[in-house]
Amino acid sequence: MKDILIGVIILIFISLHASGQQAQDTLYLKNGNSAIGKLLWESKEEYRFKTSEGIYFSFSPDEIERIAVAPKMIMRKVNPDTLTANQLNLYYDKAVKMRNTGRALTISGVSIFAIGIVTGVVLLNTAEPHGPPEDPHGSMLGYGVIGLAGLIGIPCTLVGVPLWSVGGSRKTKAEVALQKFNIAPDGSMALGLGITIRF
Repeated sequence: MKDILIGVIILIFISLHASGQQAQDTLYLKNGNSAIGKLLWESKEEYRFKTSEGIYFSFSPDEIERIAVAPKMIMRKVNPDTLTANQLNLYYDKAVKMRNTGRALTISGVSIFAIGIVTGVVLLNTAEPHGPPEDPHGSMLGYGVIGLAGLIGIPCTLVGVPLWSVGGSRKTKAEVALQKFNIAPDGSMALGLGITIRF
């Protein structure tokens, strides 16, 4: 039980660290040293640089050989009305995958949490205390199960609900945009009279 809890905590920290990583700049000095981090300021008099360890440096332009600046990620909002039919089908497929992933995460998160609470309460009610009646150590397993269920179930649900919602919204937008091409999305069958069954 303790090993599972430690493993879950390590996985959470690894995923948080991986999601927080950004592309970094590399500073090459004429003396052969280099630093990886973020270029903060660039002028004719000085360059300010923050390393990945959080240390700030200031260099004069004659100390620097070159700077490799990491490419910036360009975020753009997709407007389904401006996409071609093939692009819309890809957009639709991604939206369906996002919705299904969100649905699976939400349902599994709520299920894990509910099962953990029920199991924990059952263990709390059936546990026999060791020693005097005031000693609650016999019920620690029940508290552990409830805590582990909350640790797994709540984050799954908190991630799943927005994915489900956004994926469903994008899927609907893609279906509406595909109507201008008079194309039924993949995985659907038209029955006539404006009725379409999706599977």
